[in-house]
Amino acid sequence: MPFFGDSRVMACDRRDMERWLRELVAGEIRVLPDGFEFAVEGVRMTVQLSDHAPRRVGLIAIPSLAVHFSYPPAARQAARAWITRFDRHTQRGGG
Repeated sequence: MPFFGDSRVMACDRRDMERWLRELVAGEIRVLPDGFEFAVEGVRMTVQLSDHAPRRVGLIAIPSLAVHFSYPPAARQAARAWITRFDRHTQRGGG
């Protein structure tokens, strides 16, 4: 699976994001005003969220968020491996 980078727009809301993180992160997740902070495999990560315009299909509006993952530069390889697992976890429809 290719690495999609540290930033993306996702069709979800904040509750979806928190649920997915709780499914993947074994330890404590700190809720921040603009996202979440947690540690995975010894790497401290932050997920920053900001509202994005809803995606529209006809009359249906799907919420979306701009998402940015932050981590220490020295932990880049481990953090990106975890982000790839996160991407797989959030794929819908059997991809």
